[in-house]
Amino acid sequence: MRLLPRALYRPWLAAWLIAPLLAGHAAAQLQQPLTLASDPTVLAKAALGAERGTLVVGTLRNGQASYGAAYNPEPPSSPRAIAAGSAEQPMFEIGSVTKVFTGLLLAQSVERGDLKLDDTVGKLLAGKVEGLSSAVASVTLRQLVTHTGCMPVMADGVTGGAPLAEQFRTFDKPMFWASLARIKLTAAAPPCEGAYSNFGMALLGQLLAEHYNTSWGELVRARITEPLGMNDTVISLGDKASRMAPAFAGDRRQPLFDMLAYAPASALRSTAADMMTFSRAILAGAGGPLGPAAARMLTPLARYEGADIGYAVMVRGPEGGRRTYWHAGVTEGYRTLWLLAPDTGEAMIVLSSNARAPMQPVMLAIGKSRYPVPTVEVPVDPKRLEDYKGEFRVTKAKSLSFTVRSGKLLVRETGRGYNALTPTGNDRFAVTGIGAQFVFRRDAGNAVVAVSLTQGGSQLDAKRVGESVAVPQE
Repeated sequence: MRLLPRALYRPWLAAWLIAPLLAGHAAAQLQQPLTLASDPTVLAKAALGAERGTLVVGTLRNGQASYGAAYNPEPPSSPRAIAAGSAEQPMFEIGSVTKVFTGLLLAQSVERGDLKLDDTVGKLLAGKVEGLSSAVASVTLRQLVTHTGCMPVMADGVTGGAPLAEQFRTFDKPMFWASLARIKLTAAAPPCEGAYSNFGMALLGQLLAEHYNTSWGELVRARITEPLGMNDTVISLGDKASRMAPAFAGDRRQPLFDMLAYAPASALRSTAADMMTFSRAILAGAGGPLGPAAARMLTPLARYEGADIGYAVMVRGPEGGRRTYWHAGVTEGYRTLWLLAPDTGEAMIVLSSNARAPMQPVMLAIGKSRYPVPTVEVPVDPKRLEDYKGEFRVTKAKSLSFTVRSGKLLVRETGRGYNALTPTGNDRFAVTGIGAQFVFRRDAGNAVVAVSLTQGGSQLDAKRVGESVAVPQE
């Protein structure tokens, strides 16, 4: 069994930040700018690229939903627009977009007054699971839903590869609860800096199920999919199995990815039409079919990877400004992106039956369109570029290194190659093709001491490593 490295737990790293930024310029090479207003068929073809499989895009604009598809190999007849209620709507595993449903279930529970965000694991499992450490018992629902509870990626030290897939497939509830007693937090006690955790999100879903004395899947059906008429959003396929788009990882066929106790993290299957129904309900806010929980779900609760996170929903954009809400997902044979833009009433769902579908350029292009940065080149004295040379630390494991070659400032992230930057203003540089901007900061002695990377509505800050040199004012 071959898996994409860490693919099942890490949704494209920071998705609009650093890794896609420095991985290349595919977004800049698209034949036409892509936005949420683009033809969904054009978006679908860009997101599938040359990979095998089926990819469907649904977009919502001016209250109207549209669907487009791309296929490789192409079908004998030209693809037609897919109607929302058509049996032609193929089904896909939505992977970690499932976490958004778990987040909504928590938002509903908090809105009802059944649970509080500060309720702890220990309180909710009192008398049910023995042997919990005091640190694990102290983790709160708020921390679980925002990935700030110091939870590991998976149980028992598993981080990727075949063991990760095996744990996803085999852990039932007894195994899951037993592993909770063995869990080693990533720090002495929560809260921690946001770090993606499938185990933490599965734990949240199972805590909700225990609280209501039912299963997580039944909660999803009773509180979300059935009220919204999302009849094609399920865990068990039953007679819908033939509608699953054949799954691939590159050219390699993949099996369906069934799971038990980890279901709240990644188990749902759905269609573009159903996900658009879900999107409409969230965009409708407190006055919509989901009531106040829909608005609560989008409320920022913590910082996460240079931006905010709500009830398992990633949030981009400044507070009080243009906000974008999203989540991505990937399984062994499927890749998914779900996105909402409440300021324009737009939404997008991208469902692919290839885990290696190149969706990043599409996501980067949309981020660039919603959060543009200055792109006009402003001449800079090549001698001044020396001010910026050096290493700037983002996290313990990640840094940005700047150097000067042939009169150009270049940047690279740890473990990647260099990319040239375009000067756009005083202490400002950009990778114009993908809407990323670096802004350097100076201290009282005019020495460059830090840099901020903004892209797609997020911002990461990095401090200079080692001593900075004061530079005379000009």
